[in-house]
Amino acid sequence: MNRVARHYYVEGLKLAEEQVAPLEVIDELLESAGFRMGPFRLMDLIGVDSNYLVTSAMYEAFHYDAKFRPSRLQQQKVDAGHHGRKSGRGFYEYPTSPTSAK
Repeated sequence: MNRVARHYYVEGLKLAEEQVAPLEVIDELLESAGFRMGPFRLMDLIGVDSNYLVTSAMYEAFHYDAKFRPSRLQQQKVDAGHHGRKSGRGFYEYPTSPTSAK
């Protein structure tokens, strides 16, 4: 699963890094092609930090093959504590409920 799905994230991140399109457009295009969620919405859902750890592990497991190289955009999000929905911010921002602030 991870070997196949990893490219969904990695290629989406490459497109964003190369400024081919904004991440919102990348998500919209892939969703309009039939995917339930674009790569950025999906990373935010599962956790940018968790996704980054799996990508890093795959990169090491496949002898640092460039096709599995973690993205600097993802690393920046992790370093900033933007882990996705669970932190209220990832590639997108998520409102926090008043009860979660207590």
